[in-house]
Parts: sequence; C-alpha cells; structure tokens
Amino acid sequence: MKVLCVDDDANARTVYQGLRKILPDDEISVVNSGEEAIDAVEKEHYDVIISDLQMHEISGIDVLRYVKKVDLTAEVIIVTGFGSVDSAVEAMRLGARDFIEKPINILLLIEKINKIRDYQLRIQEVEEYRQVKETVEEQAGRETHALEKRLQTMQSAINESIAILEQLDSKADAAAVDTLLSKLTPFKF
Repeated sequence: MKVLCVDDDANARTVYQGLRKILPDDEISVVNSGEEAIDAVEKEHYDVIISDLQMHEISGIDVLRYVKKVDLTAEVIIVTGFGSVDSAVEAMRLGARDFIEKPINILLLIEKINKIRDYQLRIQEVEEYRQVKETVEEQAGRETHALEKRLQTMQSAINESIAILEQLDSKADAAAVDTLLSKLTPFKF
C-alpha cells in the first residue's frame, strides 16, 4: 500500500518515517508541506494520505480537497495539534476517512491504516467478484443462445420428419425413410 505523510513538523515527520520499519511491506513517503503533497499526488497514486491540518500556505483541508478532486479512491486521514470539533466535522464532510490528534499515537495510526487496507481489499474483492459474475453471465448468455439455435434446428428437423412420416403409407416408402434418417443423423441424442 502506498502511504503519503504530510506534515511541516519535524517531530511528526520522524514518527512517519518510523512507519517504514513498522510497515515494511508498505511504501511510505514523507513530505513537509501541502504543496509537496499536491505535487506528489499529481505524479502518482497513493492509497492513504495522512496530512497535518495546520500547515503554512496550503493546509491539510486544502490537500484533502485536492486529493478528493483528483483521486476518489485515495483515503485521507487528517492529523492536528489543534483539535477542534469544527475542524473534524469539516474534514469528514469533505471526505476525510478519519481524524486524529497530536501527539500522534503510532498504534492508533497503524490501526487506522490497517482498517483502510482491509476496506480497500474488500472493495477490490467485490470488484473482482463483479467482473467474474459479468463474465460468467455473458458466457452463459452466449451458450444459451447457441443451445436455443440448436434446439430450433432440431425442432425443425423433427417437424419435417413428422410430416414425412405422416405422408408414408403403411408399407413405408424406403426413399422417404432414408430422407427421414438423413435429416435426423446430424443430431446425437
């Protein structure tokens, strides 16, 4: 999973860099401004973006707005040392996945990242299931159509055979029987 951590506070960036050791299978990138975060998001997709709320020039809310405009699948966690209910409500309203306060509780942050990972895996599984279901339904539709055509052909041959049989007299015309058998021969029952 690709994670982008954004904070202008050196101590917070140190914590984020520590995530590399704790989550070695994930690709953790750390930047120190909202501007750098926007540049990073323009260049590549991140599954999770963890952004400080209060930063110089471009705030965490601005980063959140930008991310949600360009990549609806990216999840954003807003972090702040200035926790206010209004800020949390605004961040959630704009599409933040979660909101945590400083000082950063690394265990809580890892828990939130893992919840996002689980959620994204479920979304991926649902999408894969949907694709398989569509493929099976399309194939079943094609096979059903082919079977219906074969059934129609068989029904026509049977109807013709019945008509020939009805025309036969009791002594049975050998040529008519041969014609009847030739019509039914292509079908294996």
